[in-house]
Amino acid sequence: MSRERDYLDSFLTYIDAERKLSVHTESAYSRDLEDFILYLEGHEISIDDFSIHDARDYVRNLKTDWAEKTVKRKISAIRTFFSYLQKREYIKNNVFASVSLSQGSFHLPSVLSAGEVNELLSYRGKGFDGIRDHFLFLFLYNTGARISEALGIDVAMVEKSERRVRIKGKGGKTRFLFLSPVTINEMEDYLRERELVLNQKGCADEKALFISSRGNRLPFSSVHVIFTKVREALGWQKEFTPHTLRHTYATQLLDNGADIRVVQSLLGHESISTTQIYTHVSKAGLHKVYDACHPHAKGEKENYD
Repeated sequence: MSRERDYLDSFLTYIDAERKLSVHTESAYSRDLEDFILYLEGHEISIDDFSIHDARDYVRNLKTDWAEKTVKRKISAIRTFFSYLQKREYIKNNVFASVSLSQGSFHLPSVLSAGEVNELLSYRGKGFDGIRDHFLFLFLYNTGARISEALGIDVAMVEKSERRVRIKGKGGKTRFLFLSPVTINEMEDYLRERELVLNQKGCADEKALFISSRGNRLPFSSVHVIFTKVREALGWQKEFTPHTLRHTYATQLLDNGADIRVVQSLLGHESISTTQIYTHVSKAGLHKVYDACHPHAKGEKENYD
């Protein structure tokens, strides 16, 4: 068991014995902190080395997938957890003590325009890394997957004939990622290159869909480097992260008339209020609905007699 999980067990024992919280509150603490520990493990960050910059990144990550009320609850739980660890001198600082969650700190997500999507998917890097990165961008844009979900996919999870991938998202809930024909074709090309790398590295048994050039599952630590490198190559000044592609996916679905509850299901959002942020981004979609549905918007002459 990792040190982080030892800390978590100690904290949960403490709140059960001394804080006398309700069963519901204890359950929320346990669930929120388990998500946090999984984040640390996925990003290969030790709780001893967790910095204020890491804390801010984590908050930004939460804001893309959860409603404001839920984010505040989760950060409150982590702040209490860090305070407990600091008082017992397990860690030096409670970095979450200085993280602000004041009203107005939530911002609309960055999205790519249609032109920027074309520019991104026209870009090709060199070697196996370039092929993999191109497929990763296409996969995230066409499925709306969280980066953690994408990196956790094994080849065996892909159902090519059905053009879908069965995954377990947040909270252990199962859902499907649906693949476009373009994505399937690109996947076939990528899988051939992947097989060559695995054979060269003697890692033929590797299950992961997305791998590094060393033949192991692509780690979270490589993702920031990949996105930064391509953003600089394209000369973009705007934010460009895996969440940018997820936001773009959701916004374009709404722009083209998808029901918000369908989008909620596709994204794996627990609450519709989280998905509703995209209705603020998707102004073009509102115009399309108005133009298509309101009789005056069609320029038709109406008879009011």
